[in-house]
Amino acid sequence: MDADMSVLNSQNPLLLLEKRVGGIIFDNGESLLFIIILLIYNNIMPTYTTVDNVLDLYPRVGSLSTVSSSSIAFFITQAEAEINGHLINNYTLPFPNGAPIIETLATEYSLVKILERFFTQEVGSQNAWVSGRKEAVMDYLTKINSGDIGIVDNSLAIITYNAGDTIHSNTMEYNPTFTMLNSTLQQIDSDRLDDELDAVELEEYNPALY
Repeated sequence: MDADMSVLNSQNPLLLLEKRVGGIIFDNGESLLFIIILLIYNNIMPTYTTVDNVLDLYPRVGSLSTVSSSSIAFFITQAEAEINGHLINNYTLPFPNGAPIIETLATEYSLVKILERFFTQEVGSQNAWVSGRKEAVMDYLTKINSGDIGIVDNSLAIITYNAGDTIHSNTMEYNPTFTMLNSTLQQIDSDRLDDELDAVELEEYNPALY
């Protein structure tokens, strides 16, 4: 396909295609089908950054013949998949009104992945700057995931932090009573006994309990 795939990496791919489709040359039906699939994917999945954003962040990437727009899009997809893995337990995805800091992190992490592959791995060298940028992105995502850093959308409204989907129990802090051994060997956590006794003593007198 002769089309530059970078034109499809937009926050509004359907609108962009409407504007640019006249300049796209389709070699065959498979190319058109690929375009349709890509548009559907971009329209239903959270997409934080674009090929153009990555090129703006580090223009040198665009000067390499081995790094095409489709290659950059591939690494963006990988980076965003990892970012979603960090966010999914504590945030509802996709963000309906965007999230600028996630766009920044996705752009940075996509670039890191490209530099790791084409500037570090293939050359067989270590790059402290690349490693440092990756560590910075991971550290920031960890703080977002823990709730230490919040996220705002494009209108500066705070995006709700869900604190995970963990199931909580009012006895989860106690040692379990159950044992696979003889039932006479079961032991009840002393803290649980103290707490239950305190609860009874604080209750009003109820003859039905005695």
